[in-house]
Amino acid sequence: MRIYKKRFTVFVIVFSVILLFSGIKIGEVLANKMLDKPNNEEIETAKVEKAEEKEKKESKEKQEIEKEEEEKKKEEKDKLEQKESKEKENKIENKERKEEEKRGEESQKKSGQKEKEESKSKEKVAYLTFDDGPSRNVTPQILDILREYDVKATFFVTGIAAKDNRDIVKRAYSEGHAIGNHSYSHNYKYLYSNINNFLIDMKKNEDILKDILGSDFEVKLARLPGGSYGEKKAPYNRAIEKKGYKSIDWNALTGDAEGHHISKDRLVQRLKNTSKGKDEVIVLMHDLGTKQTTVSALPEIIEYLKSEGYEFRVLN
Repeated sequence: MRIYKKRFTVFVIVFSVILLFSGIKIGEVLANKMLDKPNNEEIETAKVEKAEEKEKKESKEKQEIEKEEEEKKKEEKDKLEQKESKEKENKIENKERKEEEKRGEESQKKSGQKEKEESKSKEKVAYLTFDDGPSRNVTPQILDILREYDVKATFFVTGIAAKDNRDIVKRAYSEGHAIGNHSYSHNYKYLYSNINNFLIDMKKNEDILKDILGSDFEVKLARLPGGSYGEKKAPYNRAIEKKGYKSIDWNALTGDAEGHHISKDRLVQRLKNTSKGKDEVIVLMHDLGTKQTTVSALPEIIEYLKSEGYEFRVLN
């Protein structure tokens, strides 16, 4: 009995130790699981932060895309506005030139009729004039034709063309043709914005011509771009004449400024129509590089004027 009691006591002690050890292990496992398991609040916070970060990133990317699109639209708009502005300026310039030529034709038509009535026996003189050059391809051809027919003409040159074709200016002058001032830039918007701009531009061209032809060369002839017809041009005309220039317009033309590649026959017919009944004609033509049909029409124009009894002279 004592032995059984003793054994039972040992069993109880061993069992207690086992329970104690097992409890410790179970507690450690539960504790570790509790530590490893995320808190629900922390999970939600992390989700919110991640969503906010994604939203910010998407918003930033969207703003960058919108900014790029706005810049692209602005650039396209600026290009379109520049193109429209240029086209508008060209239309205005062409319209003004046509209106001025029309007024000049009407004015000179009346003048021609008056001259015809005053004296039918008056000598007939033709002054051939060429504006806007010289050009590398057209002006030399015109000079060749003038030399062939032994005709002298007047060239109203622009500085921007003369400085790049110095040899052609020298040739024209050395062959007995007159050289006139047609402004440096031929830029209507700049020239006619105010008198000061106009005079500066004309003086700049005068200096270029003196540099090409010599300091003793005196530029006395001027032709305002577009002509000096109309009240708008009157102040500019007076200003240049105060500088010692003689401002020269025209009373006959070929119409070669009214478009590109106008047919030779049309140019000749226009000259016949605008010179009819006039004893003195100042013929407006152009020697820009695009005026090849003017070259083609020139021999026939000279022959027609000769057949009508005109003598050719240079303006002075």
